[in-house]
Amino acid sequence: MAFLTPLYLLAGLAVGLPIFFHLIRQTPKGRQVFSSLMFLEPSPPKVTQRSRVEDWLLLILRALAVCLLALAFARPFMRSQAEAAFEKDDGRRFVILLDTSASMQRENLWEMARDEVDQILEGIEPADAVSVLIFNEKTSSVISLAEWSSLESSSRESFLREKLKELRPTDSGTNLGAAMISATDLLVEQEGRQNLESKLIVVSDFQTGSQWEQLNGFPWPENVQVELISVKVNETTNAAAQLIVNQSATDNSVRVRVSNTSLSEQEQFEIGWVDEFSAEETQIQTENAVSVYVPPGQSRVVHAPTPPQERTPQRLKLTGDQQTFDNICYVARRSPWEAKVLFIGEEAETGPESLLFFLEPVFPSTATRTVEIFDWRTSENEPPLEGATISLVIVGEELTEQQLVWCREWFKSGGQGVFVARTAEQASQLYSLLEIAPQPVREADVPDYEMLASVDFTHPVFAPFDDPRFADFSKLRFWKHRVIDVDAIPEAKVLASFEGNSPAILEVPVGKGRLVVFSSGWNRSDSDLAVWSKFVPMMNGFLEYLGKQREFDPVNYVGDELDLAQFQFESEIATIRMPDGEIATGNVNEKFHLNAKGIYTLAATEEALANENAIHLAVNLPPAESKTDPISFDLLKAAGVPIQTQSIRNIEDAQNVGDQRQLMNRELESQQKLWKWILLLAIFFLLSETILAGLRQRRTSRSVPATES
Repeated sequence: MAFLTPLYLLAGLAVGLPIFFHLIRQTPKGRQVFSSLMFLEPSPPKVTQRSRVEDWLLLILRALAVCLLALAFARPFMRSQAEAAFEKDDGRRFVILLDTSASMQRENLWEMARDEVDQILEGIEPADAVSVLIFNEKTSSVISLAEWSSLESSSRESFLREKLKELRPTDSGTNLGAAMISATDLLVEQEGRQNLESKLIVVSDFQTGSQWEQLNGFPWPENVQVELISVKVNETTNAAAQLIVNQSATDNSVRVRVSNTSLSEQEQFEIGWVDEFSAEETQIQTENAVSVYVPPGQSRVVHAPTPPQERTPQRLKLTGDQQTFDNICYVARRSPWEAKVLFIGEEAETGPESLLFFLEPVFPSTATRTVEIFDWRTSENEPPLEGATISLVIVGEELTEQQLVWCREWFKSGGQGVFVARTAEQASQLYSLLEIAPQPVREADVPDYEMLASVDFTHPVFAPFDDPRFADFSKLRFWKHRVIDVDAIPEAKVLASFEGNSPAILEVPVGKGRLVVFSSGWNRSDSDLAVWSKFVPMMNGFLEYLGKQREFDPVNYVGDELDLAQFQFESEIATIRMPDGEIATGNVNEKFHLNAKGIYTLAATEEALANENAIHLAVNLPPAESKTDPISFDLLKAAGVPIQTQSIRNIEDAQNVGDQRQLMNRELESQQKLWKWILLLAIFFLLSETILAGLRQRRTSRSVPATES
């Protein structure tokens, strides 16, 4: 048993008062006045060693009542063996989550967060175990519970503080929900005793873009407490510049979203290109700056200002903002892709019956590419282009011997193409092109029309249609098609087939190149392909897939994983120049993690990084990091987070370990409330004493008259 206020036990000394009163000899109440004694002084009986207690039961009841009252005011409570073991040996366990996301770059938030961690460490006892995790988009460990326990108790705090000095906020986003769940799982996994106190302490700015929604519905363990320590800035205005379209080097293709927080005190901003030759690193070119009016809580999309002709800047900056961590927007300048399509055919038809008739509208030039279509039959040269400059070859008629030889060499050297089977005779030339044994090709027997029965939606060209809204191919009808024996073609892959299981579209590797075969044409007498709503995106998909167009995401963000295979480097190892100038390498079959904002340069070799064909990628901060308005903790409570109202550090009167222990004792005593039962017992003894004293008084008053008579 322990006592919350043990000084009240001194009140138990008052138990001597009933004993003292019991030993005092009082003057009898019945008095008889005698005239002969009127001049004498009264002489009460003196307390001597012969004085004795006449009523032991009353004395015991009164003494017990006094002792119980003193005991009740001392607020006793019981410590179980598990709690005593916890206090002596096991201690408590804490997991500290420290936010290192991009929003922590504001003002002095990082220094404030580290100070909070220092204050937490001051309240740690030698028996406690501490683990520190840092989180942004991902969660990583600084020191684990096992590592903490393995260190000497005298060196733990200094070791951890040295570790924290090496940390800095990153450019990544925030995933608060995943971090808190990971930390809680860590506490549960290490749980050795059910009564062991476990606490999760989160130090963050708790901005609204921290992805906390994952906490909804998470089943929190009963023995895990959560403490949230929020660090805040004094300046509430934060506007951000976010790149939303960066298609080419043309000025009007660069569009930027300027967003403003709801607590902002500013509404007027400017955006301009950073002057790369200015003495100040981020000085903008004010002569080309664009003014933007953005009310608090809203956003505006604007076109980037016209850059100077003599140089090509890569950074846009927003000015007029109090928080500058998200004011730089990186733009990767690149020229449009020049695609050249060679059409080979001796068509007699014109208009809708001609394959070439539909190619120009199917392959329009855009801001990201220019497409030129060359017809072999109208060219004076044989062939009209060098093989190295051709992106795609489309075979639409029977090849001449010269064309057949050229196409074989083209595909063997890595060329890409499309073979359209117009007739059975022309389709049989496919086997000669592939240099395999010829097989008979016949016209399919189509009584009315046929439709596609299956489509390989895992193929890169058809993957965009793998959605219930776009996966309906039932409106596409084929009047004619040719039956090609797929089994006779090695490594042929069927991409789409008809209802009779005959291939409609198949892909065949040829040497280092690839050939896509259509068993029916898109001329109007063969099918409805040319007027089908999905024909244009499908053909453009084949152009990009076969023509090796380098696909660029509209915007890349810090934390994204870049698929290096899409750039189709000749070697298996790609070379990447990081924004800080360091050179890194990556396997083209693996993902490359973008962990910093800036311009990335990619090429097959380090020497090729300086070439014009090197790939430049702009990587910017995640837009959610600019949502710096603080979260209401009521939302987290509604999500089920067991937030503790009191803190391990800076508890009102707790300035040292002893005060923290006193706080734990108060919580334990408030749960048991033994003083109520003790007080009831004291009242019972007082009532018993009162009743007994009354009965004794009556007996005494009755016995006096009988004696006088």
